[in-house]
Amino acid sequence: MCSISASKNKDILLKLVELNRYRGEESHSVTKYKYENDFGLISQIKSYGPLDIEQLEGEWDYCVVHQQAPTSKEVNNTDLATGRFIHPAQKEKDYLWHNGIIKEGKFEGDWDTEWLFNQITSEGLSEVDGTFACMLNFDNDMFVFRNEISPLFKDGSSFSSTKFEGSEPVKPNTMWRLDFGTGTLEEMWKFETKENPYYFGD
Repeated sequence: MCSISASKNKDILLKLVELNRYRGEESHSVTKYKYENDFGLISQIKSYGPLDIEQLEGEWDYCVVHQQAPTSKEVNNTDLATGRFIHPAQKEKDYLWHNGIIKEGKFEGDWDTEWLFNQITSEGLSEVDGTFACMLNFDNDMFVFRNEISPLFKDGSSFSSTKFEGSEPVKPNTMWRLDFGTGTLEEMWKFETKENPYYFGD
């Protein structure tokens, strides 16, 4: 179990980070952006252990925090030293934060989040067998999406894996683009949840 917390308001982000700590603190990341017509990366911190809220200080326009629970994955010393499996996964200048897990044997490679990243631009999310709620920084834009199984809540441009006051669930099975100015979500394209164990029919 992991968590995503994101906001352009520092006070709100602090509350969301504290709200989501119970979901895991083995590792964390803090990614800060400036916004001038698009999302420009300022800095990114990846580290093991609980998040120090002082890492949220400084000047920024938008910030995404990921907190991660312990995993049963066997990690070699090189990957441990580099923090390779600390979110977000990276492809060139793009980043993917993932809360969820892809079923064993249903993905290629040694990290399901990297595989999920590739699925977005290849076979599509409808073929993903597992759970996911994600934020995606792609081509200097910010996107959010989830299937029917993993939670993600929003209020304006603030997002959290745990429900918070005034929030509502992000509608599943849709890739949404975040409008930074208005905090609204623009529908980009749809996909299907492959297998929802909680669906019992209409």
